[in-house]
Amino acid sequence: MNIVKHGSFTKAAESLKVPKSTLSKAVSKLEQETGTKLLIRSTRKQTLTSAGRDFYEACLGPIQTIEDAQKSLYGLDNVISGTVKITVPEDFEISLLSSCIQTLCEKYPDLKMIIKITNDIVDLIGEGFDFAVRIGPLEESNLRVRNIGYIKLVTVVSKEYFEKIKLDSPHDLVNVRCIGLTSNKSFQVWTLRKNKKIEVIKTPLTVETNQITSVYKLTLSGAGVSVLPTFLCQNDIDTGKLIRVLEDWEYKDVPVSLVSPLSTLNSVRLKALTDEIINTLRERLN
Repeated sequence: MNIVKHGSFTKAAESLKVPKSTLSKAVSKLEQETGTKLLIRSTRKQTLTSAGRDFYEACLGPIQTIEDAQKSLYGLDNVISGTVKITVPEDFEISLLSSCIQTLCEKYPDLKMIIKITNDIVDLIGEGFDFAVRIGPLEESNLRVRNIGYIKLVTVVSKEYFEKIKLDSPHDLVNVRCIGLTSNKSFQVWTLRKNKKIEVIKTPLTVETNQITSVYKLTLSGAGVSVLPTFLCQNDIDTGKLIRVLEDWEYKDVPVSLVSPLSTLNSVRLKALTDEIINTLRERLN
């Protein structure tokens, strides 16, 4: 368990305060007894085989239950401690999770949090993560999934640029400066809905960037029109810094999920953390 969580025999040995050779021999013995290869070893990291992954997943629940039961003997406060590894998409943590992380750190001083910010789909089991926040539809997997909520998207433009353009229908988007996320295409596809009518607009991008916060800042500066999540731009819409255009046209809401290799119901620590995060995000997304 610790080898997978820490990613190497060395770090796992340090965590358990045992010689590295002890762990290596234990794994080798298990592989010999079962006749099954569990880990593929290299000089830098260890990777689970398919059988190793299945074995790890089967062990997760029972071991976590035993650990929590043992911790509960020393009082409930001690349960919310140790290290928790989380992965979240770029921009998301800064915009939505920062205040929540601060609250958790103040609430549970014995808790250490490791946050990996990436848009890549991280192998939660292979890299030892406790859970991840994921945006968009999810592929089928054995991971436990809890729906957090939905991101609402709106079309916005700065007040200064709005006064220079005509934007009465979705088709007008092809005639204005547009800002969007970098892709392998020369245009951005925006699918807008009005009642039962759907318009798919391919807008050439004047400016493209790989971060949604950059799209937001560029839009605020007057560089062009963009589609932004309301959690980033609603305050600026309310104060008049940004103008929401094409208000009758809507985008499909984007699902936000919390996924984990282990059911959070089996762990007091993980349940407390995930409940706090989910409640915070639901409040911010609404």
